[in-house]
Amino acid sequence: MNCNFEIFDRIITNNSPTLIIAEVGINHLGSEELCAEMILAAINSGADCIKLQTGSLEESFHPNSTSYEAFKGSELSKDSLINLSQLTKDNGSYLFSSPGDFSSLDMLRAINSKAYKVSSGQFTNIPIIEEMIKDDVPIIFSTSMAKEEEIKNIIKLCTEKKLSNFALLHCVSIYPALHEHLNLDYITHLNKKYNIISGYSDHTIGDLTCLAAVAMGAKIIEKHFTIDNNLKGADNKISMNKDDFKQMCLKIRDIENMKYKSILKPHPIELGLRHNRYRKIVAKRDILIGEIFNLENVNFMRSEDELNCIYASNWNLVSGKVSKNLIKKNSLITKDSY
Repeated sequence: MNCNFEIFDRIITNNSPTLIIAEVGINHLGSEELCAEMILAAINSGADCIKLQTGSLEESFHPNSTSYEAFKGSELSKDSLINLSQLTKDNGSYLFSSPGDFSSLDMLRAINSKAYKVSSGQFTNIPIIEEMIKDDVPIIFSTSMAKEEEIKNIIKLCTEKKLSNFALLHCVSIYPALHEHLNLDYITHLNKKYNIISGYSDHTIGDLTCLAAVAMGAKIIEKHFTIDNNLKGADNKISMNKDDFKQMCLKIRDIENMKYKSILKPHPIELGLRHNRYRKIVAKRDILIGEIFNLENVNFMRSEDELNCIYASNWNLVSGKVSKNLIKKNSLITKDSY
């Protein structure tokens, strides 16, 4: 399996910029106008793409479930999705969704969705995953609540169905999650164990966890997004507002510059500093002709003189040799000195 993931116009590798997803989810409360406002705000805040949650209330949630009330009134029509998808495209970004059922999957197909997200609650829903795979589009899987064996089963399923273009997100389905719940090392575990692009879907408050995840190697970040934390709906309360989201995106790009701006070691700018930073062998006092070079008569000093200098790293070439010249105090020891 190749360790890359192609989605929209991006090829995600272990050394590429992080894909930042603004998870609008159902924060739009079923309003196309509010959703449009959120999409534009997310784009302006630095999101690479926007994700919704698409579902039929009657098909996805039993009336006796808490999710039934949470998702009630959050459905968008196919026409709304068409309009929102076009709005996103017109503004240079991409819209995709996590289908909650077969009806919503068919609706996403009708708008020609270019990617799917399998939410945590759908991770073991093999029938709908098999149906998504048929469309041969990139799929992002959220592994929250999943056991290792279930993750292996999904990877096996994708392999058997000839889907190689998928990624796995570590996630913790606690709202909000505390730092001690996070187990961020699992991002690296997914990447190394399965040779697959891995990332992180966040349910904490603030940006610290997403920044830490990027520094640890997450190549996809998904963060709940809103324009107003006081809007109704449980997710709006734990979502990141547009100003904070923008700052998070800027910090993520800063971290990437820290990690990937130069693959050279040392940095080219550092190369110009070596000659006057690394210690050179210098006479501690006047050294007479015939004296043996030792730690009693030399210092290892910074000096901006570099002509024929000998660095401290080559002391073994000088130690024990006999001086053939009079060497004045603070003069560099050179190859001509012995």
